[in-house]
Amino acid sequence: MGLGNLEKGGVSLRTLYLNEAALSAKATSVIRDDQNQSCYLLVGKWGLRADVLSVYTIAGALEAEVKQESLGLLPKFRLIYHRQTVGRVSKTFGVIREVLFVRGLNWVIMGNLNSGHFRIFRGRDRIATITTMAGSGGETVELVVDQLDNEPLIICLAAILDRWAKHQQGALLPKKAWGPKRLQSGVVPFTLRKK
Repeated sequence: MGLGNLEKGGVSLRTLYLNEAALSAKATSVIRDDQNQSCYLLVGKWGLRADVLSVYTIAGALEAEVKQESLGLLPKFRLIYHRQTVGRVSKTFGVIREVLFVRGLNWVIMGNLNSGHFRIFRGRDRIATITTMAGSGGETVELVVDQLDNEPLIICLAAILDRWAKHQQGALLPKKAWGPKRLQSGVVPFTLRKK
């Protein structure tokens, strides 16, 4: 399923997994490695301004947070690592919708919200990939990260990207028409007719 711990030019890559359904729920999510060992907890909720998702180690130490700073079509999020703001990420209008920038960290996210596959770069170096995979227990998000220090922030970015993907997919669904529906008999229920 995953790449496990690989060496890439002297850098150890680690693979983490999280349940995509748990990202949407307002509950605690457990992030596991390729040996099925619990590594992190993702706690919090989305939706309102100032809502927070927090990443904790299994021992309970706060590693990173993502705070929602604004709502609307182009929401903004602040990334916090060890209680220090390290970056900001937001959607932008533009020609290149497949590229997002993490200001402060100088990271570039390239990918597609529909496919759920993203690559994160610092300069020309790839530091992580985020891939949504279908499995027997629902969809799983696979994170392959270059350094342990980057893992909590990559988990935060995966949560943001998952939220944007779900909102984009919701926008693509056909809108239901409001108003009374006709029954098979042709009668419209619960309406008053003017005489």
